[in-house]
Amino acid sequence: MREFTVRQFSVLSVMKWALALLVLGSVVVWAQQSNVEPIQLPPIKTVTLENGLKVMVIEQPSLPIVQFSLRVRAGAIHEPTDRTGLATFTAMMLRQGTTTRTADQISEAIDFVGGSLGASADVERTDVTARVLKKDFQVGLDLLADIVQNPTFPEKEMGIIRNQLLASVRGMRDDPSELASAHLDFALFGTIHPLGRSMSESSINAITRDDLVTFHGIYYRPNNAVLAVAGDVKADEVISLVKKAFENWQRADIPPAPLPEPVKLQGYKVRFVHKPGQTQTHIEIGHFGLAVTDPDYIPTVLANYVLGGGAFSSRLLQIIRSKAGKTYSIFSYFPSYSFPGYFRISTFTRNDQAFETLQLVLDEFKKFKEGGITQEELQAAQDNIAGSYILRLETLSGLTTTILNNDFFGFSMDRSRNWRKLVRSVTLEQANKAIRDRFDPENLAIVLLSDVKILEGRTELLPGLSIENVNVVDWLEPVTARAKPYEEFLAALAAPKGPTQLEWKAQITPEAKALLERAFAAQGGLEKVAQIRDTYTKVRGSYFQGGREIKIESEVWIKLPNKLKQTIKFSGGEIAYIYNGMQGWVQGGGRIQDMPAELLAEVQNAIQLDDPLLLLWTISYEGYKFELAGQGTVDGREAQILRITTAKGKVADIYFDAERFLPLKGLHKGDKIKESLWSDYRHIAGFWVPFVQKALEDKELTASFEVLDFKINTGVGDEQFEKP
Repeated sequence: MREFTVRQFSVLSVMKWALALLVLGSVVVWAQQSNVEPIQLPPIKTVTLENGLKVMVIEQPSLPIVQFSLRVRAGAIHEPTDRTGLATFTAMMLRQGTTTRTADQISEAIDFVGGSLGASADVERTDVTARVLKKDFQVGLDLLADIVQNPTFPEKEMGIIRNQLLASVRGMRDDPSELASAHLDFALFGTIHPLGRSMSESSINAITRDDLVTFHGIYYRPNNAVLAVAGDVKADEVISLVKKAFENWQRADIPPAPLPEPVKLQGYKVRFVHKPGQTQTHIEIGHFGLAVTDPDYIPTVLANYVLGGGAFSSRLLQIIRSKAGKTYSIFSYFPSYSFPGYFRISTFTRNDQAFETLQLVLDEFKKFKEGGITQEELQAAQDNIAGSYILRLETLSGLTTTILNNDFFGFSMDRSRNWRKLVRSVTLEQANKAIRDRFDPENLAIVLLSDVKILEGRTELLPGLSIENVNVVDWLEPVTARAKPYEEFLAALAAPKGPTQLEWKAQITPEAKALLERAFAAQGGLEKVAQIRDTYTKVRGSYFQGGREIKIESEVWIKLPNKLKQTIKFSGGEIAYIYNGMQGWVQGGGRIQDMPAELLAEVQNAIQLDDPLLLLWTISYEGYKFELAGQGTVDGREAQILRITTAKGKVADIYFDAERFLPLKGLHKGDKIKESLWSDYRHIAGFWVPFVQKALEDKELTASFEVLDFKINTGVGDEQFEKP
């Protein structure tokens, strides 16, 4: 279309050229609109059943395939504030069993016909989908109807899904881009708004079966859902079969989802996420956005295509990557919600280029705001956005999703039919007005994820932005944790990451303290335990993985309050784990890698709660809680159970021998039930030490060791705990 317009003008006289320049915008729009044909959609029949379920049948007989897509208005915005992830948990559990089928039977039924069946939740909605060959229509419909209406949320399967979600949370923490993005969401919206909350280990672990049943019972209702069926089908036949499949689904009143107004930004709000050893700085910049239903949504999307949404053609990529060479990737976008969402710019660069890159991005953003875009840039954006929309309609899933989106946001099907016209009818004036109204480079939330060392020696983050206005949080803290002012964070960073003196500082019930006093007495008294500065343990034994036994020898150095080094030798080589109290590394196979977040947490836990002698030092941790949790037995021996709750909410039950008051077992309940068993106590180096140690996960033996050597206060230096 652009070539046609240029050729037409190129043959005009000089006088006509002058006239064309004066009315360029309107001439181009006329040229575009006059040749835009409506998009031809396949026949769509829509009916609403008596129970309120809307059914949309899309006849597309080009392939012998049927796509079922049932959309429920149930997403993150409907979750209780302390159950973030509940919508996703519920969706993932739908396939795990119904009143008539087990999870295995559901899988076997869909696999037998070579189809697919699944569910996923988003911010505002849950989509349950099935895809089968035409001949297996009834199988697809029956399975989808069953998992939507009759899930049983079996406890056994909950453990599997919970583990998958926890792995997702931990994976996010190890992905700098995802982690920085989550921190920007929180910086913009806080915890009062669903967009500011993200799944955490605590929120996933807090979800119970009752939560799933309640969430499903409230929101999975026919009058809160739409079913689209697309493919080689006949509308009347489909509607008849759908009526029968969903005739027992009962409608109910649906409570509204509260959406509090976020606090407006004033100037720059900077949140720095400190990840020790990070060599690249991830940059996230954002402000509040608009709803997909706002009248200027399309002009805004077109404008953003020019700024950062247009891949290699965008201004940000051309300036920041191609010309300045600061990054490999940079983009900007507005998400599509029925309520005002956000706008963001995302990129990354080397640490030594972080501040220059940030300044370049902000400068380019300001130029965009002040100068707007050109007619040529607008037309390029229109070409792309109008054309890509058509490509989306060429697949059954894309067609179905587009039609469901129209219904979800309250648009008629004419929006899709006339999409090219709607896009190409946007004038340059409208696009530039959207830039003035919807883009705000003066009021931004800015997140930088990097090593806080890059701030050393700086008095300003940017010209006019004092370092005093930068708030810092550690990457291992919850995304919603309070960020400290820079100097306060540095002071906390320099302070010991644990107690340097053995004192009663935790919250301890009288009964728990009486037990602990006996435990100290068994080891020679609190004063004697307080003299421990480091320990060395050498063990020999086996790990058990996947039915295999791996024989190993291991040495472990622990230096209080928070350093650990462990070497493990086995037939295939040697591996070492090193933790200096803030960051850790894994060395093996000639490589050194940063410890992932999950492993860091395990190492910290090992120092505090997995050593039967050093766990007595946990009484010095402020924020820890100690209480008696009843009685039990370990290998036939009576035991008193001491429950320790860490400042982060993790719980460990320590079973103390009721006669000798030495620890016999440590029990940790999380995504798996982990047990440490200690026996064969011998007096060595002045303390009682268990010479036989075993580890179990969900009652399965995972490790068994015998102690070969144990030493106290070897004088190991800090250099042993630094990066190799």
